[in-house]
Amino acid sequence: MMKENQKKSGICRRDFIGNSLAAVAGLGIRGKNNLCNGKARTLSREPRIKEYRTLGRTGFKVSDIGFGASFLTVPELLKVALDRGINYIDTGEHYSNGQSERTIGQVIRNQDRKSIFITTKLNLTFAQSRTKENVKQRFQKCLERLQTDYVDCLMIHMARDTEQIKHPAFHEAARELKAEGRIRYIGLSNHGPEFRIYGRLQVPMEQVVYAAVEDGRFDVVLIAYNFLQRKQGEKILKKCQEKNVGITLMKTDPVNVYSRVLESVEKEKKAGAPTSEEYMKRLEDYATWLKAADKFIMTYGLKTNEQVREAAIKFVLSQPGVHSACLSITTFEKLETFVALSGEKLRGRDHEMLEDYEGWLGPYYCRHACGLCEPACPDTVPINTIMRYNHYFQAQGREKYSMRKYAALPGADAGQCNTCAGYCKHSCPYGVHIQKLLALAHNTLTLA
Repeated sequence: MMKENQKKSGICRRDFIGNSLAAVAGLGIRGKNNLCNGKARTLSREPRIKEYRTLGRTGFKVSDIGFGASFLTVPELLKVALDRGINYIDTGEHYSNGQSERTIGQVIRNQDRKSIFITTKLNLTFAQSRTKENVKQRFQKCLERLQTDYVDCLMIHMARDTEQIKHPAFHEAARELKAEGRIRYIGLSNHGPEFRIYGRLQVPMEQVVYAAVEDGRFDVVLIAYNFLQRKQGEKILKKCQEKNVGITLMKTDPVNVYSRVLESVEKEKKAGAPTSEEYMKRLEDYATWLKAADKFIMTYGLKTNEQVREAAIKFVLSQPGVHSACLSITTFEKLETFVALSGEKLRGRDHEMLEDYEGWLGPYYCRHACGLCEPACPDTVPINTIMRYNHYFQAQGREKYSMRKYAALPGADAGQCNTCAGYCKHSCPYGVHIQKLLALAHNTLTLA
């Protein structure tokens, strides 16, 4: 009966775990939808940006769908995006080893520069950030790669604490760069705490953003926010609105489903892997996961892989104070889908669907930028950072990058999480099965 219902709904539970929820996480479906030799495919329709919002006190009207260019390497993709009306581009000095900025530079040199808002970022944890001259030299290289005389906003990338908000060299450089007309505004991005990676306990995302807002010099922020992170996100949105600070978003698709779990279990079966307590737990966890997915599929009659993801994006676009959702656009198909959501709001049964999603599948999502469980870990495992690297691997297809970053983490990794007493799970206010997710992340990031 269950299989018959799944057949009628148009999508089976295995596909849902591997594809539909993967799409919600931004995993996408790589392969068919990827670029073919960098050439644009003919699109079935031509949606355009329908809504522009004033980016806080900058006064600039930005597209509600922004272009997240963290691994942009194909100029034609950005050209089409600009033609469709996207005018907010988010990049950074190290994205794709500078290739993101270079690709943007190839495109914007033929565009009306004043019609585009470009944000780039500098990581102030690097040694080359100690002096004003260091910061200016690095920023000059950004301009050269971007082939432009100025950027609209220069951000502190992954501002890690309230002290970094005051970074003297950055502010001295920013003051001079503004006077020279090479930047117009400053801002920051935050992914949440990177627990003790830099030798001390870092502060939560909202505290960093609050400090920046109160500082008064920051005009734009880029934060992680989605329908499963309402409490933290709504506080930040309200604070920014009070000071008329521009708000852009990342990680708007919240549920990171590990589609490779079934794959690995089946692989172990075929290889005749010995039955162990850990192996049986993985089977049990996956069975529970499938059961929740079954219920969700049948209740909402899901027929496509994108329905929940689109509702998640509509959710953030419906929130007061949100100016642009910076979505990671890597294919022409994704571009078409995202632009079609411009101007859309959450309506009707979508509200109920997202609420049920949170209840049934929320325990399988480690909240981005949270880190509330980290102080409870006796081994100081950097939970938020590991789950972010896993997100890069699963959701963005940055496998090698994610594995390198994970391997380079100082101190304890998540390899021991299977045998731990689960201190993180007991301290999680959202009831997330974080211990299990960490163990899966370790397997993914080490190809275990």
